[in-house]
Amino acid sequence: MKLWRYTLGIVGLILFTLFSLDNSDMVRINVPELLGPNTEKSVYLPVYLLTTLAIFTGVIIGIFIEYLRNFKIRKAYNENNRKLLKMKKELEKSKEKFLTEEEKIFNLLD
Repeated sequence: MKLWRYTLGIVGLILFTLFSLDNSDMVRINVPELLGPNTEKSVYLPVYLLTTLAIFTGVIIGIFIEYLRNFKIRKAYNENNRKLLKMKKELEKSKEKFLTEEEKIFNLLD
């Protein structure tokens, strides 16, 4: 299983290298004038780096949204699990009350 993971990683690295060699043109990105007039800045980045940053940012945002979406489900699961354990304990206590001496002995033998 690890061999497939390493092979897939190496293939992905080779594809990324080929992509970056083919798309090494520079792209100018303008930063808007947020801080005041005459503060417009420009950043030059290669196309492959810009694409990689966009994909990475999208994946991070997607992971964060999924975490927040599943938070309610995990919370409800934990609450229900606690309630179930509490009910099991109460059931064992009530069984102990209503068992006859003979049933208690059989339970000890199991």
